[in-house]
Amino acid sequence: MYRLWVDGNILDEGPARFDVAHPAFLVSRVRLSKGKHVIAVHGHFHGVTTRLLSAEVPGFFHAVVTAKGDVPVVWKGIEAGAYQKTGRRLGCVLGPVEWCDTRHLPGGWTKKEFNDAGWADVCRSDVKLGPDETARLGDITLRPRAITKVAEGELVNHSPVAHDPPMNFITRDLVVSDLPPEGIWQRFDLDRVQLGRPTLKVSAPAGTLLQCAYSECLTHGRVSPYLKSGGGDNSCMLDTWILSGGTQTVEPLQPKGARFLEVHLLGNQAAGLQIESVEWNERAYCPDDPAGAFSCNDELLNRIWTTGVETLRSCVEDAVTDNPHRERGQWLGDAVGAGMDILAVAYSDWRPLERGLIQAAQCAREDGLIPAVFPGTREFLPSFAIQWVAAVPHYFRIGGDKELLRSLYDFAVANIRSFDADREPLGLRTNPKHWNFIDWGYRGSATVFLEGKQDEAGFDPALSLMYLGALRALSDWAGWIGQDGTKWAADAEEIAGRYFRHLEGCLKASPDCWEAQGFHTTALALAQKVVPAAGIPSAVAFLKKHLLACFPNNPAAQRHSGTTVESDQLITPFFLHHVLPVLIEHGEMDFVLGQIRSCWGWALDCGLTTWPEVFDIRWSHCHQWSGCPTWILSRYALGLHPRYDLGCDVFELKIHPGDLISASGRLPLYASDDHVEIAWKRTGPATISYTLRSQRPVRLLLPNGTRIETGGEWTAELAVCKSGSAIPAGEAESVRA
Repeated sequence: MYRLWVDGNILDEGPARFDVAHPAFLVSRVRLSKGKHVIAVHGHFHGVTTRLLSAEVPGFFHAVVTAKGDVPVVWKGIEAGAYQKTGRRLGCVLGPVEWCDTRHLPGGWTKKEFNDAGWADVCRSDVKLGPDETARLGDITLRPRAITKVAEGELVNHSPVAHDPPMNFITRDLVVSDLPPEGIWQRFDLDRVQLGRPTLKVSAPAGTLLQCAYSECLTHGRVSPYLKSGGGDNSCMLDTWILSGGTQTVEPLQPKGARFLEVHLLGNQAAGLQIESVEWNERAYCPDDPAGAFSCNDELLNRIWTTGVETLRSCVEDAVTDNPHRERGQWLGDAVGAGMDILAVAYSDWRPLERGLIQAAQCAREDGLIPAVFPGTREFLPSFAIQWVAAVPHYFRIGGDKELLRSLYDFAVANIRSFDADREPLGLRTNPKHWNFIDWGYRGSATVFLEGKQDEAGFDPALSLMYLGALRALSDWAGWIGQDGTKWAADAEEIAGRYFRHLEGCLKASPDCWEAQGFHTTALALAQKVVPAAGIPSAVAFLKKHLLACFPNNPAAQRHSGTTVESDQLITPFFLHHVLPVLIEHGEMDFVLGQIRSCWGWALDCGLTTWPEVFDIRWSHCHQWSGCPTWILSRYALGLHPRYDLGCDVFELKIHPGDLISASGRLPLYASDDHVEIAWKRTGPATISYTLRSQRPVRLLLPNGTRIETGGEWTAELAVCKSGSAIPAGEAESVRA
């Protein structure tokens, strides 16, 4: 980790995550006047593997300063003796906690007037890294955010501060009765979970202890420094400073993910201690105001759409991450699931996502298997590796850069071929050497959390259907870049044919076979179109019945209490990204809107302002993979589905109004400041007035195959068909026929 100042003003921080073979620069530009200037850097080598960097990456500082003409640069440095090794980490996949004795820090060292005569010339070193490259990113900015004080008071300490820091913190009395107060405390609400850091201004005698704890939620009304899940035995979301005395301003080096802060100022007595101010700066990539927009006549749906964008924004820094609090991991399934589509309907800058797709390939295993999380800690989940193959063509189809297809194709082929040993006639078998993660609650999801549990090497239907989708996507991918995709198409159709016949036999044996197939398999089979026509109505009915039987639709149903739970009677917001579009495509938009209101409305009723990892508040409270309603509303309720595989600025017109009376919104166009605006309203029980305006001409593909060149504006009367979709009124009869 590092932070960088120019003449005392913060300029940048990093690094952007990378693997040892592909180090990447962040580039910052600043206009300087003639004369002497100071670049000051505070770096901290963690020495352990984290989600961001592997321990293989050596501790180093590397900078290139460019200007017109020669600019003499002299580097000096010291090793700060202010930081104590505590053996504690923020979490098992994050860096060490910061415990800083500020009495050992030089005052004003970042400013131009600081005298560094006593500092040594830095040691030059030939670090063992691959060739440098510029990170394909825009600016990651630090933005002041509102912070609300919600409680304060005096405190009493009960145990040695350094012995067990988080336990010491949480056992202090914050309501003083018959013991003399030894300090003061304040608690703050940031309104939503976000990544950032506090700036604390305090007044206290030298040697006073200042601590700040971070959490996503309150535990018994307090901020607990312990991570709720995935933290490991030594987790400690707690920063500690020993103060140098007087009025002092401090802030941590590492950003933290939090919604709530609790600040403790601890001395021999409360008198003479003052917390003068607490401010917060968010570390964020996406702009505050999204380029996309959505609004309809239902305010709950509008709130749900916005919460999805806010959750995504909290989870995007140099990468699209799973969450900002617990681990900041670049998990592939999170990014290429709902994350990619939410990003596409909300923002036009997709570079953190694109960089992740590339890094996944760069971090592939020797046999070609793409990792599930990277570039620091690496884990390999077959389902996520398979989804990467389907995600890259999807990225291009919804508007991305075709060049990425060319650069990643060979990696996709190697990745697919890494599954050859696990092939079954209907697809793939589970490989016990890997974590078989399809969804939380699906069989195999708890394996890594239960000692001694191991998956069997048997056929896995959900994994096989994902594999089928990847083969089909790879065939399209090959064709788009002039490669021969015949093999992938043949493999796909062979599996699809066998699976179709398999389900045909199941339906003959029992028309209600879907309970045995399971929720995930049924949804994926419908998505891959391998369900015989006669079985589609019962498959759709089963999905609806299953959803309604699960929490939060059924308050009495089993709760998803933790990672060790495997059950057929659970649903997650992550997998509904795959299920809800299937239901819409089969005429169930009313039902889907009801599910969005019920399930995501439950989360809002719980007081959450970003989406939880699952439908249970004991898990992470900020997971962008849970935000599929945002992209579903933007695409299906507004009616424009990007099809850049058919040409630039081509959109399928496929609107599903459901029970909505009106809707309007804005869809950003990739890597530009342009966008498309849509507005519609009902003019009768089965008619809609639809208006499209674009900053550049777009082409519409109608359900009957007709293309319309809009010239940037298009208005039409649409007829709502029995399927629930709306099409131009003149085509309604032919489509019904």
